[in-house]
Amino acid sequence: MIERPKTDQHASGSSGPDWLVKARSRLWYKPKHDLSKVPAWALVISTFGFVGLSPIASGTMGSAVAALLYYYIPALQVNLTLAICTLVLLVIGIVASNVVEQKLKVNDPSIIVADEVIGQWIALLTLSYSGNLLFVIVAFVLFRLFDIIKLYPASFFERRPGGAGVMLDDAVAGIYANISAHLVMWIIYRFV
Repeated sequence: MIERPKTDQHASGSSGPDWLVKARSRLWYKPKHDLSKVPAWALVISTFGFVGLSPIASGTMGSAVAALLYYYIPALQVNLTLAICTLVLLVIGIVASNVVEQKLKVNDPSIIVADEVIGQWIALLTLSYSGNLLFVIVAFVLFRLFDIIKLYPASFFERRPGGAGVMLDDAVAGIYANISAHLVMWIIYRFV
């Protein structure tokens, strides 16, 4: 789908839903889309609590928040907990992303970062390095790399319309990053 330029009615003083006004009141957000059409629940989930409203590098911001949550919340360092959170966000992220795409009439808008969050969390699943800061950094860097280069089958999913396409390409990138991060860590601890 082709992105059509939208006018920001809220910037000109018209009112909108209270949740949207609060989200837009953040100084760092410069609206690119008319978000008044998007239901609040879909916007909160797809932007991962409005992280996706960052005007710069929203995908990287989503990944960084996911990595920071993992590092600073010990419960997420338990593989079962992390896997359940990832699976739940994957399912509701597919639904929310479908709604956002339909309402904005834009394929995979940059405000959707729930996909980066699940991809980063997949990259962080580990039996050997739970809570290890070096592993978190390596997994973060490798996930951003694989998310950008879209090795097959990530490229296949990226071309699919709808929420499943939005979410699954990053899940594949997360798998690649997970395998690569474990390999890098093994090399570091074995030879460095």
